[in-house]
Amino acid sequence: MTTQEMILPKQNDASFEATKQTDVSSGYIFIVGLSRSGTTLMRNVLNQSDWIAISRENHFLGHLIGAEGMRQKFRKFGDLSIDQNVHNLVDHLYSGGSERSSWFRKASSHWRWITRRVDKQEFTQKLLETDRSERAFFILLMQLFADKKGKPIMGEKTPAHFRYVETLLNWFPEAKIIHMMRDPRGIFVSEWRRRQKEAQSFPYRQLKQLPFLMKLVILLQTTITWREGARRCRENQNKYPLNYYTQRFEGLVSDPEVQVKELCAFIGVPFQPAMLEQTVVSMGFQEKQTGFDSGAANRWKKHITPWIDAWFRFWLREDMEIFGYSK
Repeated sequence: MTTQEMILPKQNDASFEATKQTDVSSGYIFIVGLSRSGTTLMRNVLNQSDWIAISRENHFLGHLIGAEGMRQKFRKFGDLSIDQNVHNLVDHLYSGGSERSSWFRKASSHWRWITRRVDKQEFTQKLLETDRSERAFFILLMQLFADKKGKPIMGEKTPAHFRYVETLLNWFPEAKIIHMMRDPRGIFVSEWRRRQKEAQSFPYRQLKQLPFLMKLVILLQTTITWREGARRCRENQNKYPLNYYTQRFEGLVSDPEVQVKELCAFIGVPFQPAMLEQTVVSMGFQEKQTGFDSGAANRWKKHITPWIDAWFRFWLREDMEIFGYSK
């Protein structure tokens, strides 16, 4: 068996049928991976299930920069076993604190959802009723979304949490983690296109008038983070085989029914045809298109320059071969 075969999940028709009889109760699902690797698409697929509610990004555990994690910022409010500290923290959030917390990036979308969709008094009371640990806070973030959707399985999608899998599984030993993988060249082209349309955070805002320099920054960022993501994916797949699932973006968009059925079997929920009813929502070439954009698997080939292609092949050759990106 090759290393690639050990990493990538296989189809099992019998397991598909078994999920039809599953007694779905509750659980946790986390979607991780690099930005532009299909994490939003995966969230949308799972949220079409009658059992699953995956909330938006919260960066609670950390960002690509660890200090950008919300839990690190919340620690400045002191011991949350003291009621007044809880009230001070909630006041901070509902007065726009998450939006002002970083010069590096915009506020994570789930915090905006909470302050707009959840009553402040309700949020405060629910937090006061927990044991006020960081784990309890994290659960509350997911629970609020799941309760609004009326679904038993909760989770969240924060790509950068691929760096914090050990914490996730210490907190939730039975959780399922889905790691989205994508060809680094596809990620680069998608990220470059995105930053040309949206350059609001550091350093892209500053580089907007220097497109070649911005391209170099994105190239280096993609190279470094993809290598780390690939390494962590391999390690976690081997360490947590019952919890960890590697989903290639290319497979998902090219053969969604088979891929989603395999995923449902892994999670332990019945496959539902509605999970295949998608609209392209990213800032890609087929934005707002109905269905899966199968062309996204290889469209980067039309938009990448030869020297950038050669760069990735040189620096990431071994990992690209392991994950089936050698062509």
